[in-house]
Amino acid sequence: MNRFIVVASILIFLGASFASAQRVNDKDIEIMMNNLKSDTGRFRSAFDNSVKSSTIRHTSQAKDSRNLVQGFENQTKVMLDHFKSHQKADAELSSVISTSDQIDQLIHDVSFDDRTNSAWNKVRVELGQLADAYGVPPPNPARPH
Repeated sequence: MNRFIVVASILIFLGASFASAQRVNDKDIEIMMNNLKSDTGRFRSAFDNSVKSSTIRHTSQAKDSRNLVQGFENQTKVMLDHFKSHQKADAELSSVISTSDQIDQLIHDVSFDDRTNSAWNKVRVELGQLADAYGVPPPNPARPH
């Protein structure tokens, strides 16, 4: 019986240690949001260049797509700024994820260059990590290109 209590105590202690190691603090979240904002800027640059040689160039869809990506970049900045001043950004994260799903559909529907696809995949991974830290559903699963 004593062995059982000792083993159970060790398992509970290890479980608690593991759980606390998985917890993300405010500083970690701020770093994640900063990385997301930076990588979103790189994605936007790659995206804008890629649109120029895509099948949607010189169309209203190109303009709408650039506006969507610019809006996404602005949302990541607003989310970071809100988090810095309030230590939370649940509503902003929800908007960012929603917009990312729209961009993901666009990336799936239109053929963009490898640089753009790679930059987008990096943004998606970071956004998924941020959603995980907040305990909210991540962006829709990636679609094959």
